[in-house]
Amino acid sequence: MNIVVVFANPKPQCFTRDVCNLFCEEATRRGHTVVLRDLYAMNFNPVASAEDIVGNLKGAVAPDVRVEQELLDRADVVAFIHPIWWVDRPAILKGYVDRVFALGYAYGYSANKERGGLQGKRAILITSAGSPDSHFHESGKMEAIRIAQDVGTMEFCGMEMLGHVHFGPVGRRSSQAMIDGYHQKIRDFVRDKL
Repeated sequence: MNIVVVFANPKPQCFTRDVCNLFCEEATRRGHTVVLRDLYAMNFNPVASAEDIVGNLKGAVAPDVRVEQELLDRADVVAFIHPIWWVDRPAILKGYVDRVFALGYAYGYSANKERGGLQGKRAILITSAGSPDSHFHESGKMEAIRIAQDVGTMEFCGMEMLGHVHFGPVGRRSSQAMIDGYHQKIRDFVRDKL
């Protein structure tokens, strides 16, 4: 299976990066081909310009966007791994979605409804936050994230969700035993879903 991993966290050492590395290692160990797109390391331009928007509709896609779309074309699975900041993905990842998942490529419209341009592909979301998981669920934040990202982005573009794994709390609020458990959850997820 070809897997594209889109990673968004600027920190060189953090839980999210550790989970990304573990996901990539486990998928590779199981015989999958993994392509990592580290948006901060790539210095990806997240700003959708008027030229981008008009060009996409005319087939004049920006070269950096075309590279990403060609990788997605070859992917069976697309995994997005990122922290949750302000109940959303980091801005660089939102910009990636704005530019790469463009109208005419990742979605479109027919006479009466939308059509997903990424049908046949599967999606995985792996997110983390400093807040406890219970807070994310009780406050409605997790449902808001699920609607915006799982439904409003992945499924809207025609992808089948393989799963959304969320970790919280991470950082100062998490013990080593919690982190070890989170890592095992990634190993189990890769084993069960890929």
